[in-house]
Amino acid sequence: MKEKVGKLLGCLLVGSLCCHVKMLGCYPLVAVLFAAVYMENYCRSAFVAFMYLWMVLWLPIAGLFRYGIALLVWMVVLAVMQKMQVHLRRIAQSVLCGLILAAVSYGGKVMSASADWTMPAVLLPAFEGMLVAGLSFFASRLAAMALQWHPKAKQREQAVALPQQMHSYRQAMAGLAKSIETMVVPQENQYGTSGVEQMRQELKSRICLQCDRCALCFGGVSDMTLVVDALFETVEQGKAIDAQLQEKIYTQCSRAELLIQEALSIFEKAELNLSWYRRLCEHREMIAGQIDAMAYVVGDCMEQEQLCDDKERWRLLQLRYHLKDQGLHVSDLHMYQKKNGAVRLTMQLSMGWGNCITIKEVLAQINSCMSSPMISAADNRNIVGRDKARYLFITQPKMECTYGVAKMVQSSQTVSGDSFRAKRLESGRFVMALSDGMGSGMRAHGESETVVDLFMQFMEAGFAVDVALRLMNAAMIFGADAERFSTLDTCLVDEYTGIVDFYKIGAHVSFIRHKSRVEVVAAGSLPMGASVEVDTIPNRSYLEAGDYLVLVTDGVLEYLQVEEPVDMLQDVIGELADTDAVTFSRKIIERILLFTGGKVADDMTVLVLKALER
Repeated sequence: MKEKVGKLLGCLLVGSLCCHVKMLGCYPLVAVLFAAVYMENYCRSAFVAFMYLWMVLWLPIAGLFRYGIALLVWMVVLAVMQKMQVHLRRIAQSVLCGLILAAVSYGGKVMSASADWTMPAVLLPAFEGMLVAGLSFFASRLAAMALQWHPKAKQREQAVALPQQMHSYRQAMAGLAKSIETMVVPQENQYGTSGVEQMRQELKSRICLQCDRCALCFGGVSDMTLVVDALFETVEQGKAIDAQLQEKIYTQCSRAELLIQEALSIFEKAELNLSWYRRLCEHREMIAGQIDAMAYVVGDCMEQEQLCDDKERWRLLQLRYHLKDQGLHVSDLHMYQKKNGAVRLTMQLSMGWGNCITIKEVLAQINSCMSSPMISAADNRNIVGRDKARYLFITQPKMECTYGVAKMVQSSQTVSGDSFRAKRLESGRFVMALSDGMGSGMRAHGESETVVDLFMQFMEAGFAVDVALRLMNAAMIFGADAERFSTLDTCLVDEYTGIVDFYKIGAHVSFIRHKSRVEVVAAGSLPMGASVEVDTIPNRSYLEAGDYLVLVTDGVLEYLQVEEPVDMLQDVIGELADTDAVTFSRKIIERILLFTGGKVADDMTVLVLKALER
């Protein structure tokens, strides 16, 4: 508020000075300043009132009537144009102001009996009108820049506190994850000496304490302790108690049968305790991993984008001026730069004068101010109307990804157990996800659809892929009511750089068809939810315009009647003619059916991405 009042007082101070600047008996700077600030619509009512007050105080009577009437007529004409929903650009408004001032000046000469009709006096109103028209247009640009200018300190005060707090959150969560990890003590697969000693002591307390030979059997290293240790070792290895060991036990102990039963009972309890301890360690490890993942998310949010409002403030002022010149109301205008160099513009737009304006016209104004071509986000409205809405514009990528899919359902089912999703993200990346549920039918379809939907939600929210995979894997482990798992085969293509990252969780091979070769991308890992650890290291490759990327489920390759199905499919992909992604995926399925004899023994899905040049 203080800044706004200060700028208004500055404009009024300049206006009072303009009332004292006289040129050939005229005061053109009064009209120039009035028109420039009025077109900017900055505290319009207060500015108009005070400017008329200044004219009353300091202009001569003739000048007061001439400029007062001319500017009043100009404001009325603009208001009528606005009611008629006719938008005039600033240059047209400036020319109109000059014409009206010249017309009022000539009208005053006609009505004056003592008017000077010499050639210089006749041409003076025309020259003044031209001067006011030209200077008003340029002054409106300067006024827009000055009135929209904000000190850097104001923006920095609002921007510094949040990153510092987020950094503290990140450190706290990382420390908590580390402390939980230190609580997880790795457990050996075998019980070790101490474990066997504990089981031996428990067996002694149950059976042998009342026996007269207890001290003899368990006093140091005796034949009985060796027999008991051999018994526990045999059970631990999952072997049956052989006749030789039974004979030794019966020889050493008169209650051999009860001894063996109690030993098996003690071992089963120890095995159960060990199993629960291992599960507890796994859960602690998973919880620590999720907290660490959230710490990574907080840090990634801080580093993923850089706010460039301070650095590009002059460009943003120009952009705001051009958009307002089209009759648009602009607010919340911000510029962000990503790690790959792409720029993101966010703003809220609504139409002032006139009914609407197309997003193409808005984009043309944006591109006139930006150093690199921009495109409109897919979620933007095609028309900017009177209702305020949020709009997003991003740097135009060097390539555009399209996709196509072809599916075949298992012969005995009506619904495919495979699910897929593909979407272009606001970050300039194109993501595809393909999941194969365990088995076939509705249940497999529900499981695979849950996996791809959850993954796409994480991607749309801006999570890193490895963090999303770890969180999903933990959710499936904790929430699973049966050992039913789903694969996840996903790829992320950066449309600015052409880099593509593959993440394969229990998925089959993928293929990239370049211009001269077909690349096979393979990875071996367990399905989603099958293990605490999930492989989040991507296989990285590179795409160029015209390349194809092919994802397939295991049903495509497992039932081919050839020795090397991967090599066969690699040859098929390399032989197909260049076409669109949809046709390409269908051609692959058609060729696969030739090798299976037309039978569909399992759900088949082929997901194809094609990179096109922008």
